[in-house]
Amino acid sequence: MHVKFGLIMTLLILLKTSAAAQNSSEQIWSEYMLNLLFAGKYNVEAAATYSTVVGKPKWRALDIQLTPEVSLSPHLDLMTAGLVSTTIQNDSLTTFEIRAMLGARVHFTPHNRILTRLLVRFEQRNMQDKETDSWNHSTRSRIRAEAVIPINRKTMYSGDKLWYGLFDIETFLVMDKNLKERFANRFRIRAGLGYRINYGLRLEFVYTLQQSKNTIEGDSPARDSIFRFRLKQYIK
Repeated sequence: MHVKFGLIMTLLILLKTSAAAQNSSEQIWSEYMLNLLFAGKYNVEAAATYSTVVGKPKWRALDIQLTPEVSLSPHLDLMTAGLVSTTIQNDSLTTFEIRAMLGARVHFTPHNRILTRLLVRFEQRNMQDKETDSWNHSTRSRIRAEAVIPINRKTMYSGDKLWYGLFDIETFLVMDKNLKERFANRFRIRAGLGYRINYGLRLEFVYTLQQSKNTIEGDSPARDSIFRFRLKQYIK
């Protein structure tokens, strides 16, 4: 586990260092996720996220997403989602987005200490330019390899007051055309720390190093540091 952690942190540092030659930003995201579980295999997550960039020109977004999910087996979950988002891209552009998603999560080690899984999602995006009232549409795929590691317990199911680590790598594949946005996602590496207070409440801090493009201003590449503060609530 220490070797894996070292490799991940080394990769984060190398990518962060390379940002000096590119545009860069620092963002802060505040997230709340309410999960409703029922019948032993169904979950509906309602998530709200407010995100903003540190510095100017100002960028900020408010996202609301609803994600129903079903567990078909210990190794496979299926999900769908709907998202609405309002984003102030810069001083002259505000966008509104409606997004639909289909996805699947494959669990490779559902009964092990270290949980590893693969999340694959397909998104259909519909974005409105609020100034011109015009709509543009795009589709993309997202592929994310994930690991969850308990720190002070033998497993993630060993009770309350549990510390755990989060690591994942995600790539974004645009399947037709780019939408006009200040931070068009391309690639992400995340490392985080979580604390399970009890079954119903968890706190997480996640650092994300993101590779993006400003498709409003000629596809200029950027490296973004994202600091995510997350509150998760679970209700049976």
